[in-house]
Amino acid sequence: MNHGVPYFLIVEILGKLTVKSLLRFKCVSKQWFRLITHPHFTDQYLSNQRKKDPRFLTAYFKIDRATKHIVIASMVINGISLPDTRIPYRHQRMDDVPHDGYHMLNSCDGILCFLGRFKIIVLNPSTREHRILHQSDVDSFSPVTNPFQVAINFPQQQQQLGFGRDLVTKRLKIVKVFNPYPNIGPLLHHHDYCEIFTLRSNPKVFWNYIGKIPYKFDVSSPCVYVDGAIYWFTDDIYHLEKTEVIIMLDLNMEKFQSIPHPSCCSNRQRRTMQLGSLRESLCLAQQVSDCELNIWIMEKEKSPLVTWEKLYCIKLLSNDLQFGVGFAFAEDKNGRFVVCGGDKVYVFNENGENGYLVHDQQDVPISFTESLERL
Repeated sequence: MNHGVPYFLIVEILGKLTVKSLLRFKCVSKQWFRLITHPHFTDQYLSNQRKKDPRFLTAYFKIDRATKHIVIASMVINGISLPDTRIPYRHQRMDDVPHDGYHMLNSCDGILCFLGRFKIIVLNPSTREHRILHQSDVDSFSPVTNPFQVAINFPQQQQQLGFGRDLVTKRLKIVKVFNPYPNIGPLLHHHDYCEIFTLRSNPKVFWNYIGKIPYKFDVSSPCVYVDGAIYWFTDDIYHLEKTEVIIMLDLNMEKFQSIPHPSCCSNRQRRTMQLGSLRESLCLAQQVSDCELNIWIMEKEKSPLVTWEKLYCIKLLSNDLQFGVGFAFAEDKNGRFVVCGGDKVYVFNENGENGYLVHDQQDVPISFTESLERL
């Protein structure tokens, strides 16, 4: 079947193709099907995709007379040059999705997670495979031991979902942090509660109730997944221990802990900051003003100590780029720093090259990598 072509060369060639092509080539033979669906190949393919230029993605729910669908709009920063003025988006539809007021959370290894009022959708937009999870799956727990029964009837701003991968088991996990007593007041019950859902092929798996955690999270600030852990900001008003600013959840141990934060968190409002990921490390974006953005990166030494370093200090030429509530940032393969927010993309190069590019979407974007991951 290989016609004299070495096996390793076939793997290398297939690893450079698009997901759409690989899905077709699975039908060539049983051998190719086993190769393309093998975990080692899918991991290597994901690693190769991470080395490419960044892709930004937005999503929104749309209802028309015929169908209900989620629209995925993706934009690839590929070989861009600053004299260019516009970057096109590629639109993709996911049809017949149950209407539930979804909004998009973070991505993990090419998988998207959408939170609705009663449902959660996990989607691989590259393969179009998706799973719909019902938040009411936790009804099998006792209401005495599971206060989420109280929380589910309250607005979703009382809860926040995180999404990431356990690097030991290789399984994807959804983490729900919530306040089961929103009407009593956060100062009287300042602890949040947590449940974790592990994606398995078994459709009867349930949410694992972790219980009370000694932190109060900021539900208005998005969390971020980095290298086997999910990170949150604490609530700068209701969290009682003011020295605890960033909280980490190890997805394998399922344990929370506070980690050191950069010096900028000590005397500035949390609303001007956003967590992110660069170079497989946790980052913090600090919007100093409409014309200045600082990027801090967390460095883990060989010792348990955690330190922060200011990676970028970006001086914008004007305040035309309004980041707003959420924005995405990444580095391209040429080492340029790219920020996507509002309807513009800002490109920064350490040698002084910088400028804007305009795109067609104004929804909150996320950075994204194509993947062959099966759900």
